[in-house]
Amino acid sequence: MIKIINQRSSRYYISVLIVIFLGVFLRFFMLSNQSLWYDEGLSLTNSDVSTLQESISRVRHIGNSDKFQPLYFIVLFLWRQVFGESEFALRSLSAILGIGSTILIFFTALRIYGKKHALWSLLIVTFSSFCVYYSQEARIYALAMFIGSLQLYFFSAVLVKDEGNQGISKWLFSIFTAIGIFANINFLFSTVALCLSQIFIYRNLRQWLQWWIPAGFLSLPPILYLLTLPGATDPESVPISRLGFPIIQNIIFVLNGILVGTTYGPSTEQLRGDDKVQVVLRYWPQILLLVIVSTVIVLALIKVLLRHKKNNRDQHPDYFFASVIVMAFLLGLLLAIVTKLNWVPRHSYYLWLPLAILIPSAFSQRPGISSKRYGVSQFAQIAVISLIVLNIYSLYNYYFNDDYRKDDYRSAVQYMIKNRSPSTQSVYLFANPRLFSYYGDTLTRDGRDLGNQLRKGITNGSLGEKIEKLTNNADIVFIVVNREHLFPKGLIEKQMSDLYNLDYEVSFPYFKIYRFPRKKN
Repeated sequence: MIKIINQRSSRYYISVLIVIFLGVFLRFFMLSNQSLWYDEGLSLTNSDVSTLQESISRVRHIGNSDKFQPLYFIVLFLWRQVFGESEFALRSLSAILGIGSTILIFFTALRIYGKKHALWSLLIVTFSSFCVYYSQEARIYALAMFIGSLQLYFFSAVLVKDEGNQGISKWLFSIFTAIGIFANINFLFSTVALCLSQIFIYRNLRQWLQWWIPAGFLSLPPILYLLTLPGATDPESVPISRLGFPIIQNIIFVLNGILVGTTYGPSTEQLRGDDKVQVVLRYWPQILLLVIVSTVIVLALIKVLLRHKKNNRDQHPDYFFASVIVMAFLLGLLLAIVTKLNWVPRHSYYLWLPLAILIPSAFSQRPGISSKRYGVSQFAQIAVISLIVLNIYSLYNYYFNDDYRKDDYRSAVQYMIKNRSPSTQSVYLFANPRLFSYYGDTLTRDGRDLGNQLRKGITNGSLGEKIEKLTNNADIVFIVVNREHLFPKGLIEKQMSDLYNLDYEVSFPYFKIYRFPRKKN
């Protein structure tokens, strides 16, 4: 009997190791295949310092919303000192943190629910297109999810009956809560959701105070730091992407992105045109399948929660995680409405952690349940397997489908360098200048002020005259635009037409390069 148990245990942990290996593979696979994109260029800029002291000073004076997530840029600065700044090196930090999050989610689910549930949570996170995507990006989200996973793991001591000494877990939870707030201001939402859900579900005031007084005390310094940043009390003064769509579309985009990533249905670029409805309809099989799978999982979870209530188990961890998800979602939605933020999946990264732990409960089994309920459970298990398959499909698009590629600075710069001549000058109207220098182009002129005027409709003097002056009357001018959708259609050609002819244009993902020879007198 002992031998059989040992064999089962060995097979289980071999399965766990295989899944973790797959997670490592997915997060490092083709890590440097795509060019660094605009936001990754911001990470480079924000960590372009010589000393740790300079790094700490730099992050406080960042001009955009990155000032509210300073920890990553300090960590990235230190990482660059050791591993350099190749595409692989920059992104490998996020890949390693993403692997760490996967392992922590497994151990959290194991601690609360047991082996079978933990393996399913591990599978869900391992193949999550959302998690893999941000584990391959030199941005803050993998770090924030890793700290969130640590926070949740140490907090899980509250959810386990007969847990021994919780003192160490309590203080480590408090420490990582404070670190998480310094890493990303949105971390406050998941933390508040944890706080309110604990008192709401478990109703143990003494325990609640024992956990949250230390956490609140240690969180005061990062909260005060964030509140004293320029623009902290005036969201309108912080340069961010404002709501460009009705809030309901943002909600759908967030939910879709978290469940299956942003490479599952239509690409973001495809949805920028006036025919977005037709574009969405072309993907109706994928969308319908996602709706069915999601609906089955949600209904199964509701049944499980109702079953707990019927059995007077209203303090079950399932209730807690469901409460955390709902509260955190509503807090994120409130922020989007108040600040008019263009709410996208990465802003709600904290939802995926409790969701990955809760989802396997949709088909959890309890002793003595009826065969009818067992059938519902099997149906829910098929839906969860289907969700994993949908994420694998989304990952395939991410890796191999060019329709979902991010800003291709690498190709755009290589084109400029290859086609440059003594009589040619180039100007970018919208781009990240740090990435031009990163890929070897230090000659393209900075015309972002002209681009900003054009986007705002300020046309005092033609663009052609300003470009002529900026390029010292060059015979041929290349106009480079990252995110052309930000400019009114046809405006650049029209504004250049008084002095230049449009020869041709070249496109790369999220890039348009126009070649304008000067008109001959």
